Amino acid sequence: MLYIIGIGLGNEKDISINGLESVRSCDVVYLENYTSKLMFKIEDLEKLTGKKIILADRELVESGEEILKNANEKNVALLVKG
Repeated sequence: MLYIIGIGLGNEKDISINGLESVRSCDVVYLENYTSKLMFKIEDLEKLTGKKIILADRELVESGEEILKNANEKNVALLVKG
């Protein structure tokens, strides 16, 4: 299962409660990291979610291969700013 979750723009606490619960239920968590700058430390988001977050560059997101392969076998979150 693939979850695409908006994390807001200001700080790590802008994520919705439903979004946070979904992230916590995932086996793999990616953060889209090329269209806009993160305004807080990724470590703060990892602490809040309890998950190690993989930074997804343009190639990883646009090809989608790794993300979709993982989503076929596991619960995967793709975090996006906004």
